[in-house]
Amino acid sequence: MRTRNPEFKPSVIIACLAVMLSIGIVYLWSVFQQPVIDHYGWEPSAVSMISSAMIFMYVLGSLIGGFIQDHLSPRFVIITGAALFFVGLFSTSLLGPRYPWLIYITYGAVAGSGVGFAYSAALSCIQKWLPHRRGFATGISVCAFGLSAVVFAPLIEWLLKLPAFAGNNVPMTFRTLACTFSVIIALAGFFVKNPCQNYLDSLNLPKAQVRQRQYAPREAVKTVEFWSLALSLFFLPAAYMIIIPLVKTLAIARGISEMQATLTVSLTGIASAASRLISSTASDKIGRAKTIWILSLLTAISALLMIFAKGWLYTVVVLLIVAGYSGPAGIFPAMSTDSFGTKYSGTNYGMAFMFLGTSSLVFTKLSTVINADGAVTGDYTMSFIIAAVGCIVPLVMLPLYDVAKKKRVPRDMALLAAEEKTAQQ
Repeated sequence: MRTRNPEFKPSVIIACLAVMLSIGIVYLWSVFQQPVIDHYGWEPSAVSMISSAMIFMYVLGSLIGGFIQDHLSPRFVIITGAALFFVGLFSTSLLGPRYPWLIYITYGAVAGSGVGFAYSAALSCIQKWLPHRRGFATGISVCAFGLSAVVFAPLIEWLLKLPAFAGNNVPMTFRTLACTFSVIIALAGFFVKNPCQNYLDSLNLPKAQVRQRQYAPREAVKTVEFWSLALSLFFLPAAYMIIIPLVKTLAIARGISEMQATLTVSLTGIASAASRLISSTASDKIGRAKTIWILSLLTAISALLMIFAKGWLYTVVVLLIVAGYSGPAGIFPAMSTDSFGTKYSGTNYGMAFMFLGTSSLVFTKLSTVINADGAVTGDYTMSFIIAAVGCIVPLVMLPLYDVAKKKRVPRDMALLAAEEKTAQQ
C-alpha cells in the first residue's frame, strides 16, 4: 500500500486555491457595470473598455509578479498582490461622478495588477508542488479562478441591492469586497511556499523531467515554442473578447428573452470552470498542444455559428466559445513550464501571457469600431469572421510547437550531460 509522502503539504495547495478563488471576483465587472453607471451617472461609453483594461493589467501584473517570485518567494508576491487588490477596490469605492476615467486606474490598473501578482505566484507554486500532474495542477488552479463567477456573483448582486446600505450600495459593496477578500488572500499567502528538494526527489519523476534544462527568459524568447504559445494566446481569445461583454445585450438584440439571456450569462461561469478542469486533465493524457488544437477548431466553428445564432443555439454557442477560451487557460502555463522549466516559470509564461492582455484590448476595440450599430442590430458578422480566421494561427502554430519540442529535448539532454561531465572533470 502506498504511504503518504510526509514532505507533502496539502495546506499549500489549499492556500493557493483559496487565493485563486478570491482574486477571481474582479472578473465580475459585468455584474458591477450597470450599477456603477447608474450610481455615478456616467455614460456607458465612459467605462466601455474597463474590462479589457483590467485584463491587460492583470496580465502585466502576472509578468511582473512572476519575475519577482522567480527571484524572491511566492509568499511575498501574494501578500503584495493582496495589498494592491485592497487599494484598488477600496479606492474605487471613493470615486465621484466627475471623473469616470479614474476607475481605469483604481479598478483596472491597481486592482487588476494585484490580481496578476497573486495569480502568477499561486499558479507557479501549485505547479511546483505537483510536477508529476502538471496539467491537473494548472487545471484546478484556473478552475478555482473561474469558479469565482459562479460562487460570488450572487453575493455581489445581493450586496448591490442590500437595503442596509441605503442608496450607497456601490461604494459599500466595493469596500466590503476589498476588506474581506484582501484579508483572505493575505492570510492564505502566509501558507504558500515552494516545495523542498527532498519532496521533489521522493516523487521519482522521469529522468527527462528531473534533468530538464532551465531556460532563462532571454533564451525562451528565441524558441519556436515560445512564439507558438504567444501567438496562440493572442489570436485564440478573440471570439471570447468580442462576445463576453455583449452576451446579454446581443441576445436581447436578437430577440431572445431576458430570462434566457440572464441564464446564459450565469452558465458562462460554469462552462468556464468545467472547461478549465476537464481540458487541463485531458492534456495530461492526450497531449497539451493537441488539446488546445481541438479547442481552437471548436472556437473557429463557434465563431462562425455566432454570426446567425438565435434562440437556444445562441446559448450553446456562447458556452462553447467560453469553453474554448477557458480550457487553454489551464494548459498554456503547463506547456510553458514543460518547455522552459520551473526556475523562471513565472517570467517565461508572463511574457507569453502579455499577448493575451494585448488581445483583450485589440479585439474589443476593433469589434466596437467595425460594428458601431451591433448592439442595436445584433449584427457582428465581421467581428466573428475575424475571430474565426484568427483561430487559423493556433491551428498552424500548435503542431509546430510539438515538432520543435521533440527536436529540442534530446539536444537539451545532451547539453546537460556534457555540462555534468565537464563539472566532474
